[in-house]
Amino acid sequence: MENFNVQFSKHSRLELLKHFFEEHGTYIELKKGEQFSVQGKMNRRGAYIENGLLKYIRVDERGNIHIVGYTFSNEFTGSLCTLINPNQPSLVTIEAVCDSKIYYLPYSKLEDFFATNAETVQIKCALVEQSYSLMYHRLLDMYCKTTEELYLDLLNRCPDIQEFITLKEVASFLHVTPETISRIRRKLNK
Repeated sequence: MENFNVQFSKHSRLELLKHFFEEHGTYIELKKGEQFSVQGKMNRRGAYIENGLLKYIRVDERGNIHIVGYTFSNEFTGSLCTLINPNQPSLVTIEAVCDSKIYYLPYSKLEDFFATNAETVQIKCALVEQSYSLMYHRLLDMYCKTTEELYLDLLNRCPDIQEFITLKEVASFLHVTPETISRIRRKLNK
């Protein structure tokens, strides 16, 4: 699971942020299905995932559940919108897909860290830039790649992801039906 967001996890400045979480954060173990953040509620904390897998869930106005993202080991999680605007509730629910070990900090403590000096301000900028880059690339891929290409990208980035998420969740993440994913799997197995 560690290689899902390669460009995100390899950013050198983010290593300092990781160490800050490990030194000053609260260590917890989220059990499978336990929520770190709830859509519509204030989430004033971010986390570094030492080991595990978290999914981002968005429930639309009709009550339909959408898997809109994943965060893996050695990555950061939280509500980016809340980090930028502390008065905005979380737009997603963040839930553990499997037992996960994380260090979390209140955003107020993170803001104090970011305000320490020019280097830590650049760390916040790097975090926001990397998050933006991941979202933008995903948006472009959704427009420019076939479902099969998106599925293969997912498997290439995280070969063991199928051990942790269902066919229905893969389909939701790729914005297609489970039958479409089944057809792609059958085709690839031939």
